Amino acid sequence: MNDKLKLFIAVATLSVVGIIAYIPLGDFTLQQKAMIGISILAIVYWVTECVPIPVTGIVIILLEVVFGVFPLAKGLSYIASDVNMLILAGLVISIALSKYQLDRLLSLKILSFMGENTDKIVLGMMLATALLSMWIPNTAAAAIMAPVAAGMLELIRAEKGKSNAGKIMMIGVAYAATIGGIGTPVGTPPVPITIRNVKDATGYEITFAKWMAWGVPIALVLTIIAWKLLTLFYPPEVKSIPGGRSIVERELAKIGKLNKQQKTTLAIFGVAVILWLMDSFYPVLPNWTYIASLIIIILYLMPGVGTLSWDEVSREADWGVLFLVAGGLALGGGLRETGIVKMLADSIATGLTGASPYLVNIVIALVAGFSVTVFCSITATSSAFVPIAIAIASSLGMDARFTGIVAGIASCFAFLLPANTPPNAIAYSYGYFKNYEMAKVGLVLTLLSSIVLIAFMPVITLLTG
Repeated sequence: MNDKLKLFIAVATLSVVGIIAYIPLGDFTLQQKAMIGISILAIVYWVTECVPIPVTGIVIILLEVVFGVFPLAKGLSYIASDVNMLILAGLVISIALSKYQLDRLLSLKILSFMGENTDKIVLGMMLATALLSMWIPNTAAAAIMAPVAAGMLELIRAEKGKSNAGKIMMIGVAYAATIGGIGTPVGTPPVPITIRNVKDATGYEITFAKWMAWGVPIALVLTIIAWKLLTLFYPPEVKSIPGGRSIVERELAKIGKLNKQQKTTLAIFGVAVILWLMDSFYPVLPNWTYIASLIIIILYLMPGVGTLSWDEVSREADWGVLFLVAGGLALGGGLRETGIVKMLADSIATGLTGASPYLVNIVIALVAGFSVTVFCSITATSSAFVPIAIAIASSLGMDARFTGIVAGIASCFAFLLPANTPPNAIAYSYGYFKNYEMAKVGLVLTLLSSIVLIAFMPVITLLTG
């Protein structure tokens, strides 16, 4: 898409917002009509990327303020929200671990136990990627593990585009990077977005440990299912990778023994995990998870204590994700405050009256999961679907907390195409698989993942009380 077309789409969509806001439309207020227009704009901008996705977040907030949905102070508060503080802490941890190669060290240690059997190496690669992705951004996890996978494939002279070993190893890294983020609230933005929406809509606060209690098992189960599917669809042409262990040992030798800064970085990471988990076991302060996130950021940057400089953080952090998340939260908040999300949910709920909660939730999971293909952003997908899913559940008298969690996790099911999420694109760039080869496995994996998610319903319901 050229710049002129992008500009046309951006301006035309903006004009549509104004037209919808000011034309007579039943009993709708100006703010309600504006939110309908802003929602259309958000979807068009996210899908077409006529403006950078983070800029869409800023546009959403600006329009809500202009049309009186929020006062300026509340609109700006979404940028400095508790959710963004949690995400920023995760970014800082990722930068610190990457600077001292500790993320790479962890993944290589896991791989060192997998021997030279091809299937086991792929499983080890995926487990290592998923574990990394629970604590650092999905994109970073894929960027770390994809070169390791490529090194393994060079040993067996895997032919790009033809080798099944190449397909399963690269697609496996992409899937595991996406799945692993589900495990913790810092793993991927849709998780804190879900937690915030559940709290705003129901008053229920999901603690760090409580999310991990179901997030980690779901992530591990889905990683194993993805691994098994890949080996069934594309049985590797070689049963073992001679020299695979030597690659791992050589890479570990490059890192060497832990120095003082690496130990300090790990120690602060350990403190971070303890701080995040504290309020699940001891009553601390309200919003403790987010207060802890600020403490963690300060610890890493504190002269004489931390191991990062502000210049490093400002240079390496993905600041755009904070604006994207802020816009998504503001969109959900505006739809909720103007009552639009309830009207939409009531309308949808009419067609679902009498349906089993399991059926409703699996439909929501499938719609959210396949919608990632349209939005090409798991953060945008969760921002759009979680508030609506919660409202539908409330209209049907179901447990809105669980349905919100289902929509949030399913929004991460970016398994179909390389363009769906950066980890997929990174793996695809190595040339070992084609679009349709990922889509074949991704279609089945999305269906199975939705079923697994609903199978966890009793566990999540029990944990949420």
